[in-house]
Amino acid sequence: ASHEAFTDGYAGVVVTHGTDTMHISSAAMSYAWSGGGGRPPGRIAFTGSQRSPDRGSSDAAENLISAVYWAAHGPKVTGYRDSAVVVMHDGGSDGRCAVLPGCASRKSHSSKRGAFRPVNQEPVAYVTLSADGPEIEDNRNAMTNREVTDSPMLFNEGCRIHELVAGPHLSPDLLEAVIETGPDAMVIRGTGLGHVPILDPLGDSPENGRVADALSAAVEKGIPVVVTAETVHGPVNMNVYAKGRNQRSIGLIGHGSMCPPGSAVVKLHYLLSKGLNSNGVREAWESDLVGENPPDSSS
Repeated sequence: ASHEAFTDGYAGVVVTHGTDTMHISSAAMSYAWSGGGGRPPGRIAFTGSQRSPDRGSSDAAENLISAVYWAAHGPKVTGYRDSAVVVMHDGGSDGRCAVLPGCASRKSHSSKRGAFRPVNQEPVAYVTLSADGPEIEDNRNAMTNREVTDSPMLFNEGCRIHELVAGPHLSPDLLEAVIETGPDAMVIRGTGLGHVPILDPLGDSPENGRVADALSAAVEKGIPVVVTAETVHGPVNMNVYAKGRNQRSIGLIGHGSMCPPGSAVVKLHYLLSKGLNSNGVREAWESDLVGENPPDSSS
């Protein structure tokens, strides 16, 4: 639909979306248009409301006004952090909405009006609403060397990515069963700096050794296994502790990434849709395709 709109000459597109998964869709739009190094022909803004329009505390009107204003009158899209944006209230009060990078945003509260926040970076811009009309405060570093992309890349809907959490119930039996299904990739939300329970230093956790064996088997089968940080903010760093270094030796992917967990799943899906194998995913994971892994992170 966005491709059709730009082909028809529209300057921007607004996508109204449920807030629970808006960060996933905005990330997908970002990678689809700019993952290959280009930029969309115009502005793409996602927006929604934390509180329905029939409530006195609804944020719907200001979010929509701000998103439409950005799509119609915003600055030129660079293709970096701004290929698709999320436009939502900047806080609990009216009068100001944040324009967030679609590749690195997250709903951080179940009901607050200012629930959406960028992850590991600053907002792209702000839209201030007053009696004089909307006004945009641009917060981007200029990057204008990307060429316009003719059309977005379509994701392979047949990709199967299993998502797991490195909690107390990440059992080897579960991992072995998941691997047996033959997934295209696996994503594990690791604890802290991106850790998975694979060590048994005192000999009282033999199941951890089986977890390590299962992950090694997955890597040997050519299944990309990516580790993200369940803390959401901050980097995955597998060099600090022995556990992380062992994960790298096994072949787990993710070290050094600032990509948020939700965006990471979309990035992995994008890379698989390009036909990359495990080694290709490993090489591409360290890259900063659309602003999901910025070198100047604010984390």
